[in-house]
Amino acid sequence: MDKTVRNNERAAAAGEIFSLFCLAAALAATPFLDGLTNVLLILSTLVFVVICRYSRRYLAGDPGQARFTLWLCCTGSCVFSLILAQNLLFFAFAWLATSLSLHQLLQFYPERPGALLAARKKFLISRLGDCALAGALVLTYRVFGTWDFRNLFAAAESIRAGEEIPSTVSLVACLLVFAAMLKSAQFPFHSWLPDTMETPTPVSALMHAGIINAGGILVIRLSPIVSLSPLALTSLAVIGTITALLGSVVALTQASVKRCLAFSTVAQMGFMMLECGLGAFHLALLHLVAHSLYKAYSFLSSGSVVATEVPCARRAPGVIALIAGLVPALLAWLMSFRQFDQPVLSGIFFLALAQMLWGSTRRWHAVHGVLAGAGLTAISFGLETAASAVVTPVYIPHNRMLSAAILMLFLLTALLQSQLPRIQQTGAARSFYIHARNGFYLNTLANRLTMALWPVQHTERSL
Repeated sequence: MDKTVRNNERAAAAGEIFSLFCLAAALAATPFLDGLTNVLLILSTLVFVVICRYSRRYLAGDPGQARFTLWLCCTGSCVFSLILAQNLLFFAFAWLATSLSLHQLLQFYPERPGALLAARKKFLISRLGDCALAGALVLTYRVFGTWDFRNLFAAAESIRAGEEIPSTVSLVACLLVFAAMLKSAQFPFHSWLPDTMETPTPVSALMHAGIINAGGILVIRLSPIVSLSPLALTSLAVIGTITALLGSVVALTQASVKRCLAFSTVAQMGFMMLECGLGAFHLALLHLVAHSLYKAYSFLSSGSVVATEVPCARRAPGVIALIAGLVPALLAWLMSFRQFDQPVLSGIFFLALAQMLWGSTRRWHAVHGVLAGAGLTAISFGLETAASAVVTPVYIPHNRMLSAAILMLFLLTALLQSQLPRIQQTGAARSFYIHARNGFYLNTLANRLTMALWPVQHTERSL
């Protein structure tokens, strides 16, 4: 057997053993860590084990397998360090190290210009986010005199109890939010995520099930500080809504399975930021866990998926079907005898139930729809209660016009998605479809800017 092949196999086996050790250490450390750290650490190590096992066979025979395994383990270790960080300075170093390690994986195939361009675009956006986090780091020490999370949170509660919040504290919160938005592919800095599909599939799973959550982790971890600034929360809600709706619409038009999943991630990250902006940090954590598990499975199984149906090929529900979905959803929602503390989240949850029933009116009778909706509602509120024991929500009243606008946008998007097969033959719909298929050309503008700042040559090779 060739020496290089043996070395690659040994490296892959060592990487898998390392991942199992990390999972075992995370489980053993459970009694010593807080609830949020436990949830994130067990989730990340579990996903890491699955990705390492998958990549061992996926890259078998690739001459760069040992190099890939090395950087995969480095990236995973940096993510674990970020989760375990108990002060903002160490968190920032782990944040930077995670990005730099991931950059090596994104340019694993240096002979592919598209992979290099996406990696460089992501690198430039990440450095902008690093600058925002560095600014927050400096201001945090000037305002609070410490980087320790416990001391920071205690000081934040003291400020919350006061009559007025200093403007510097609001600036710190806004810088943290800006860094999180850049890290988690929020509009208009989202185009790097769908363009990184030329990397090996395990890297895609690692990004979409783990690293993309870093922005959400930052906001959730520092929620006592972020929630002090109404401006920061409003920015999260507005940008998160735009990102969620944009990603969900563009995802419907993608022919590539992986690009469809990538834009789905963009949409999910936007919704998670919206939850944070509404103060529902516990729901954002629940969303993060569910999305990570789902998206890891989706990417690792994407090679076995053959698209046999496109969204526009289905029949659109008529008016009667829409009403038949709305009524059982409303009854199921009311049967729960409670709603989310945020009216916006309650409305979006109701729309989600209705969308589920719109696509199932032929298979389910109204009674079945009510029972299914009531069961899902009970499960959702049960999980919400469990998540609130880990992260405390901080609800701050928002402008009613903003709340109404968010709900209206989600309603219009839901109706557009349901009626797409009916309106696709119109000229305006065909034009809209083409623009959406191209991501409304935001990725084109980002690529041109990246090429101007850091050109990619077709003959370029990585050292």
